[in-house]
Amino acid sequence: MDRFACLVLEDLSLAAALRAEPELAAKRVAIVEQREPAKGRAPQAPSIVAGLYRGLTVAQARAVEPDLCVRVFSLEGLRSAEQALLDVATSVSPRVMAADTGLVFVDLAGTQALFPTERGLLTALESRLADVGFALGGAAGVRLGIGPTRTVAELAARHREGGRILRAEEAASFLVPLPLDLLDPSTELAQRLTSWGVRTLGQLARIPRDALGARLGEAGVRLARRANGEDLAPFRSQPPVLRFEESAESEWAIGDLEPLAFLLRAVLERLTARVRLRGLALRRLRLELSLESGAQAVRELGLAAPTCETHVLLALARLALEREPPPEGVLALRAIATPDSVETAQLDLFLPPLPSPGELAVAIARIESLCGTGHVGAPHVLDTHRQDAAALAEFKLAHEERRTRAEAQGPSEPPAQGLLGLRAVRPARPVRVHGGDPPVYVSISSGAGEGGRVRNVAGPWRLFGEWWGEGRFARDYWDVELSDGGVYRLYHNLADDSWYVDGIYD
Repeated sequence: MDRFACLVLEDLSLAAALRAEPELAAKRVAIVEQREPAKGRAPQAPSIVAGLYRGLTVAQARAVEPDLCVRVFSLEGLRSAEQALLDVATSVSPRVMAADTGLVFVDLAGTQALFPTERGLLTALESRLADVGFALGGAAGVRLGIGPTRTVAELAARHREGGRILRAEEAASFLVPLPLDLLDPSTELAQRLTSWGVRTLGQLARIPRDALGARLGEAGVRLARRANGEDLAPFRSQPPVLRFEESAESEWAIGDLEPLAFLLRAVLERLTARVRLRGLALRRLRLELSLESGAQAVRELGLAAPTCETHVLLALARLALEREPPPEGVLALRAIATPDSVETAQLDLFLPPLPSPGELAVAIARIESLCGTGHVGAPHVLDTHRQDAAALAEFKLAHEERRTRAEAQGPSEPPAQGLLGLRAVRPARPVRVHGGDPPVYVSISSGAGEGGRVRNVAGPWRLFGEWWGEGRFARDYWDVELSDGGVYRLYHNLADDSWYVDGIYD
């Protein structure tokens, strides 16, 4: 037997404003839409499009309610609220359908393993809606309902405060007394039905379909089918979208870090709540700052491991903004998360625990703010034969790297006797060589040694590669013992006939 849950949010723009500013929940709020005036015309007073006193101007509404809080309609906030509603629905079942703005259906087939009772499922939805910043009930709250069809589930949610769970045998008796307005008919259709004395769904369902179609056409028949609890279209499941964005706007330009961090904290809290709801964590974070001049500043934050800790993300964002402050005042910001699965590993009983990924990311960011971007990381071996090639890679705590030190290093071996260790000179330092190949006299004036006449020499060993690109190289390497007592490794750069000391033997 089919069962569907419905999430209804009638005033999505008002819910988006309350989600961005939870302190407005106890106040009277109106949402206005600012429109650009037509060319050659004076600007008109903004009208209220959501919340209290819809259709009036702000001056008219404040004449009735002096303490009315007015907020500007935000399209970005509306989109984020709609995606958050879908995230809540997807957290209980992958079969989700967004039928309209603020209207989401969930197919409950297969959810009994997670939620043995439907009342428990509604309780879980209510808890998760509160986690992402939605209220329950009321004009700006989410209403829930469960029924055998999507239409019945929607009417169960819209009826009064919602929260109804209807069985198939209870649907007919539930639908009969409901007012016709719950189906949201068109104004013309509602007036004609009211003139006939039809005010409830039961009265509409008793009219023969042929007679109704002859007088009201297809729209009347479709309305009568919905009054009987029928679905007009099949359930079309939408693939889940793993895109998490949250934004915030300011009424004035923000030029200091502290108020910007205050605004950013609320954005990150909403963002991490949505990501955590899907069982994921943040791998990367992108901050887009809208400046006064209309330009945009972008900051990319990398993490040592996926995390959902808001204080860690806020600390990394503050360090990035301190290192490279915005050139102008900030009017709006947007946070875009790149999600990833949470890494788990078995802790070792004998070795100390690894540092927390969040603490490691903050520590790396602090060091990078002192040393400069790109100067902090882990040594990385490049795919080349060039011996002095080196690079820095991003620090990572991968699951496969969480092994014991004994397993990683293997059994210890006694040190070899009679071997010299080569201490690399990076970057390689130029030297003057007399005598050509092989060298006869080497003059070192860079602090690596004094230089002198060559006593013993071995080589050359030619290395060349990357001939297909601009980094091509061709070198002859020599090991030389000089009269100053030092043993050096030199290389002759064949491209420009220059010599360098590449290492010192100890």
